[in-house]
Formats: sequence, structure tokens, C-alpha cells
Amino acid sequence: MREKRMSPVKKTAIKPRMSSASRDQIAELLGRSGLPAGTPQTNAFSVLAHAPAIGAQALRLVLALMTETALDPKLRELVILRTVQRCNGQYAWVQHVAIAKSVGVNYGQIMALECGEAPAVLFTQRERTAFRLADDIVDTACATGATLSAIRHEFSEREVVELLLLIGYFRMICGVMSTLEVRIEPPFGLQVLDLACQSAWQCE
Repeated sequence: MREKRMSPVKKTAIKPRMSSASRDQIAELLGRSGLPAGTPQTNAFSVLAHAPAIGAQALRLVLALMTETALDPKLRELVILRTVQRCNGQYAWVQHVAIAKSVGVNYGQIMALECGEAPAVLFTQRERTAFRLADDIVDTACATGATLSAIRHEFSEREVVELLLLIGYFRMICGVMSTLEVRIEPPFGLQVLDLACQSAWQCE
């Protein structure tokens, strides 16, 4: 069944539901996260900095998911887009459309995912199977037996666990960003990834 298309990004400013963290809190968050100097201080970081110890671990996890999995980067980004579209996570959608384009996701695929569609003419069987897993986890937090069987046929055990963690992380972060109505900003994800890969973080 066709899913509802994501609402356009609103151009008017939305009053956030939580105040910005202090400079000291943001500095603590970035210091604990291991991100290098020069990392942009984004609206998302300002929210996570209210809980710097936990927020820093969330950043470490997403960096690991982005740089240390066995998943093909294009598949990874397609699954992220499928997940955040299903969660109506506009903040993550804007960030990951830019990253997706950088790893080979094309315009037609992005437009299809934005509409909640995944036609076989645009996506491989492997990609569509991964979307089934994302849909199950978003809907019920548990894959059906049929979906799990299909996933295990297409992916290694390592990849299955990585997909579940990837989907779960973005399901969670969409809840945080949407609940607190974090203001959407221009894409910064590629810059953060580049900085991380040039520092102590090791990209595969």
C-alpha cells in the first residue's frame, strides 16, 4: 500500500520545545563523543548536549553505524531513508538525502522513497527485502517470521544485526527530533563524516 508522502520542509521558523544547551554542555558532548575540533555545532547536537554523557554515546553509535558496518553504503542510506520516511523524521531525512546522493542513490529512488514506494524497477530484491525489515521494525518493533527468513537469505548474520541496529537507531532519533521539534537546518552530515574519518575514527 502506498504510504503518505512526507510533508514539505516548512520554511517558517518553529519555536523549539526545548531551549538550546549551553556552550559548556555542547563542549562536553563533543569532547565525550570523540568528534574532532571543527565539528559543526548543530541543532541536533544542542538537544543531545542536555544529556552529554548519553548523547555522546548516541553520536558514537551513529558514527559506528555510518563507518564500521559491513553494509554497502548505498544500501545503508536507502534503509535509513526508508526508516525516517516511515517515521516522518524530516530532520534526519534532509541530512540523509544529501549523504545518500553522495553514495550513488539517484533522484528517482529518493522521490520514490519520499512517497513511500519501492518499485522493483528502481530497487533490487536485496534492497526491497531490507525495506520489509525496516517496515516491520517501525510498525511493531519486531520482524515477522517471513521477513526474517527473507532477510537471512539475503544477508549475513553480521549484516542482519547491523541492519536491526541501524533501523532501531534512526527510529529512536526520529522520535527525539520530532517530539522536540528540532529546527531543520542545511545538511551537515557529510562534513561530520569527513572530519571523523580524518581523525581517530577509522572508516572501512
